Order: sequence, then structure tokens, then C-alpha cells
Amino acid sequence: MKKALIVYDANTDQKSFETQTKLLFDASKKLGITLNTKSNVDIYTILSTNKVKSFDTYTNYDFALFLDDDVWLARNLEMLGVKVFNNSRAIDICENCANMYQQLIKCGVSIPKTIILPALLTYTPSIVRPFIDQAIDDLGLPIIIKQWFGDLGRGVHLAKTREQAYEIVDRFEGKELLFQEFISEASGTDIRMYVIKNKVMASLRRTAGKEDFRSNTNFGGVMEKHIPTFVEQKLALDACKAVGCEFGVVDILKSINGPVVCEVNTSANIQYFDEVSEFNLAEQILKSCKK
Repeated sequence: MKKALIVYDANTDQKSFETQTKLLFDASKKLGITLNTKSNVDIYTILSTNKVKSFDTYTNYDFALFLDDDVWLARNLEMLGVKVFNNSRAIDICENCANMYQQLIKCGVSIPKTIILPALLTYTPSIVRPFIDQAIDDLGLPIIIKQWFGDLGRGVHLAKTREQAYEIVDRFEGKELLFQEFISEASGTDIRMYVIKNKVMASLRRTAGKEDFRSNTNFGGVMEKHIPTFVEQKLALDACKAVGCEFGVVDILKSINGPVVCEVNTSANIQYFDEVSEFNLAEQILKSCKK
């Protein structure tokens, strides 16, 4: 019998965690896999001389299903000899959206026009203002300002005026930010597709609530089943291949110039997808890791 470890973020919402793990545990029984769960703070590792050490033994696990963005922990587990899905390289790329967009365009995957704000040792507004002005001239207003790290839409900001853009950049002292064109024709709607092993397994359309431009459910967005086009499916598959995901969620915006990838997520919850999929997603994920 195979033995696997589920690694999750200790800050994960308890109800969400319980729902997702139940789906995975039910599927594991069918597949003959024994599952254990540990949060990222339950796994204690030490970097010592030329190797990683741990008080616990992890080599007895056939693989770890990594439902977290803690790339350092994923890499430590790999150095301990554990097969991690998704692997640390994919997590590293997707956790930092600046890295993610660079990797996507490197592989020919369409994204919104994006400008990365240069890193400065000391933030001086007067020095950065001309760069912000140039970004606004190139991308227009309103303009999206994103933090490189963030989830659930919390790192995404909309500036409707030049002054608002200044204020947002000042608030973060110019650290780890990028500018992106606002695709107004998407009308606060995006398409989420769950991809496993080069196949789109489920698709949702998310629409923003009245009070926010973001389609995330925690900001009032609503979801409904979506039947993706061939072009949308190919874009999602190409995006996952570009970042090296064994499985992942791809968010797509529909622009007048065709669909573009907004984000690739290596650890999104399968709960909502499972409700609209023709497949047992938990079973398909475990199968892909088990091989």
C-alpha cells in the first residue's frame, strides 16, 4: 500500500481544509493509499553542513501532496528524498507572480501587458514617479497594481487615477510591485480551469460582486459552471506546462485580443471544482502523484 503526506498551510480556513481533505481521504481509500496530514509548521527541518535533517522520518512516504506555497519547505522535503507534487520549482515560479509572468511569456503564453517596478535599495517617491507615469502612459487608466506575493486576490489593487497609483506604490514603498493593464472588457469576470496531467478536468466562471472589481469569492464573487472553448483549454494546458505543474488552477481573462492568463496556482482548493466536474478530482490528483 502506498503512503502519502498531505502538507497544508497552518493558516488554512478550518472548514475549507476539512472539506478538501475529506475528498482526498475518500479517494485514497479507493486507490489503496494511506494518507497523513501535517501543517507547514508541524514539519521541522534543519539545514546542517551539506544536508537537510529532520527529527521525523519522511523517506517512508511515497510522495507528498503539497497544498501550500511554502517553497522552502517543499525544497527541504525534496532534499530529504520525498517526491513533492507540485514540485518546488513549480511552486517557486507561481508563488512570485513576477517570476510567473516571465516564465509564461518565455514559453509563448499570452498574459496581460505587464511592467515590473524596479527594486530600489531606498524608496524615494520623486525618483519612482517618472517610472509610474511611464507605466500609466503605456498601460492606461485604470491600472492594476499587484504585489508579487499574495493569494485570494488580496495583493491586487486597482488605481483609477494617477494619484491613486502614487498612493498605492507609496504605501508599499515600491517593494515587489508590478503594473498590469486593466482588461475592462472582461467586466470583472474570469475563467478558472483545473488542469491535471495535461487535461482540463473542470472549469468555472467567476463574476465579481457589486462592491469589488475582483472575482474572488472572498470579495463577493460568484461562480458558475463554464464550458471552456478549445482556445481556452489550450491556453490553460500551455500555462501549466510552462510553469511545470503536475496539477494546477489557471485563471484566464477574455480580452478583445483573445484570452490571456492572469494567474497559475499550484495549490488551489478543489472543493468548488469537484461540484461541477465530471471527474473525481481528488482521485485524479492522487492517481497522477501515485504513478
